[in-house]
Amino acid sequence: MDQPPPRQAVIHRLRYLWTFELFDSFFLPAVVALSLRWTGRPLGPIFWGGALLCSWLLWQGAAYWYLKLRAVRAREPFPTKLLPVYAALRRVSWALLALAPLAWLATALLGAPPRLGLDGVVGFLLYLLAVLEQINYYHWQLMYDNRADLAYLRGHRRLKRGAIARELASRGG
Repeated sequence: MDQPPPRQAVIHRLRYLWTFELFDSFFLPAVVALSLRWTGRPLGPIFWGGALLCSWLLWQGAAYWYLKLRAVRAREPFPTKLLPVYAALRRVSWALLALAPLAWLATALLGAPPRLGLDGVVGFLLYLLAVLEQINYYHWQLMYDNRADLAYLRGHRRLKRGAIARELASRGG
């Protein structure tokens, strides 16, 4: 039977998760943008769309892990009143992720094709990262970076439900 990790380990993990999600939401797009600008390349709509969507998803994760940390510290469950917010964010994020490629396609069809230079490739990669984060939070956990998660994966031979997905499912969100 799996033993839950000690409370202090959970607090440490949650602190790590929220701070790095928030840090990455600014750092990743900024480093890429500065690197591309350093080479003299303009940043087009594909880059900005991918960067904004990636940050949007990372902000949701950072907020969730922060709120989860507060709940664990207070020895309380995740605030039920926020579950409808996360249920709405799940839908809004899928809509935004679906609209981005349609916007890029519409731009191309209207005669202003998006640049497919390095900024476009990087923007598309950031977009794919946003899709993966959406899946990771709201559907299936994709990141297995600790012993407990790896043991779960070996023992169950399937992916865990995403953290926010579990929260929503367990309390009717």
